[in-house]
Amino acid sequence: MGNSPEFFDLKDLSDYDRAVKKTGYGRFHYEILAVSAMSILSMGFQNGLSSYVFPAAQCDLNFSSFELGILNTAFMIGGIASCFLWGVLADNLGRKKILFITHLIDAIVTIVCSVLPSVNNLLVCRFLNGFLIGAPGSIIFTYVAEFQPPKYRSPVVCCCGIFFTISWLILPLLAYFILPLENVRFTLGNFIFFAPWRLFLIILAVPELLTALWFLRMPESPKFFLAKGSQAKCLTILRKMYSINTGEHPDQFPVKHLVSDMKTDMQHQVSDNIVCSGKLMRILISMKQQMKSLFRFPLLLVTVLTCTIMFANMFGMFGLGLWLPEIFVRFDQFEKLYPNATPSITELSALVKVNDKNLSCEATFDASVTFNTVVIAATSLVFNFICSVIATKLHFKVIPLVTMLIGGATSASIYFLTSSLQNLVVASLFQASMITANMTIGSIAVELFPTKVVGIAMCLMMFFGRLGAMASSFLFGLYMDTQCHIPIFIVGGVVLLGGLLCFLVPKKSNRSMERTLSITTGIEVAVLSGYDVKFR
Repeated sequence: MGNSPEFFDLKDLSDYDRAVKKTGYGRFHYEILAVSAMSILSMGFQNGLSSYVFPAAQCDLNFSSFELGILNTAFMIGGIASCFLWGVLADNLGRKKILFITHLIDAIVTIVCSVLPSVNNLLVCRFLNGFLIGAPGSIIFTYVAEFQPPKYRSPVVCCCGIFFTISWLILPLLAYFILPLENVRFTLGNFIFFAPWRLFLIILAVPELLTALWFLRMPESPKFFLAKGSQAKCLTILRKMYSINTGEHPDQFPVKHLVSDMKTDMQHQVSDNIVCSGKLMRILISMKQQMKSLFRFPLLLVTVLTCTIMFANMFGMFGLGLWLPEIFVRFDQFEKLYPNATPSITELSALVKVNDKNLSCEATFDASVTFNTVVIAATSLVFNFICSVIATKLHFKVIPLVTMLIGGATSASIYFLTSSLQNLVVASLFQASMITANMTIGSIAVELFPTKVVGIAMCLMMFFGRLGAMASSFLFGLYMDTQCHIPIFIVGGVVLLGGLLCFLVPKKSNRSMERTLSITTGIEVAVLSGYDVKFR
């Protein structure tokens, strides 16, 4: 009987997308969304905390503005250094395992960072923070999307982006209430001086630690197991999803067998034929194969487009976006000094000298600046929510296309502003559109890249995005006080170009995989159609 053929009922057979759809939509998906939201909140905290923590720490540790800039750069360098590592590990070891490990270690590093006494130690910690938080930044959207039915993938990714915005709404409010607290200043031993900014770091580490523990109870992505050739494990998770969502017994799940993806099977066989001396070498060879596939037809066009669009997006979001609070401060100062004058943005550079004369080492935050920051974050939150609602009715490239065009237009218009109120309106539109675009660009990758390489594809996109962020930050630092129109118009042009490139993004790959089973004289006959990729 061991050699007897296996018979399939056609109604028990399905491809992955249909199988996920048959799990229903309920409590399981809500928990996946919740843990992903916590992960994205933690990621947002790490990306934004430098704007609040280190100006306060500068008072206690007495480091220069140049050293403050180095601390901010160290975080970005850490993210660039780990871009490809996490993608490869996620594609080879699993998404869940990497998310758990990196969140746990990053929370520990942040807590350690809160008690270190010197700038050099903080420098190492911020590099490690950037290195580790790059994992959820590159993987979490893939992880949550792979549990979703096709109809909900883009809306769920867009919804997850809301929580990144929420993190930037929470940060200034926490900073406003915690950092000025003088009653938490005390000395531990002879070398640790505890201050409010250290308490702020510990508070931000707590949700990340809880997120890591939460991932322990969550399953691995079923699509990851399918890509690895383990249909049994994939079906086990799908049955669990079905049971939690519907309340039925797992055995009642209508899909008993999954149609194999021909390309996935071929890639799996190739990886199985790799004979190496150790696991590290196998991972490196797998990475080389995955990278080659990204720069070969039919993925070459998608790779170039998504990387260029992400470069343009982060060139604006983390370049001009980080300088918007500074522009707020300069507009406010100009209006106080010259109440009857109408400034151009180039005239604001004259206020640098005034600002330098009035520097004081106080960890307090002006209420108007905090208000402006909260308004920008709240606008982004509403914008993200609206886009997540309408995403089900639009093609997945429409939202990044429209938001990138809005971001490019508003960034260029900053040059023509003449008041802080105008700056607040334009800054709110700019940040809202750029954050929404940043999150939805990830949905393009999930839709167009095969499961086998989507992890490393996301990491490649983030690599180019972070290069764009560093280039833009350098450009603003170089010209902001002398010829600020140069970086403003460059950002506007680059972001608009990224938006126009969204027109070229192809529609979803059409993996028409059909299996016709006929039972004749006890022999299974399977016919698999080709892997047809259409650009329409």
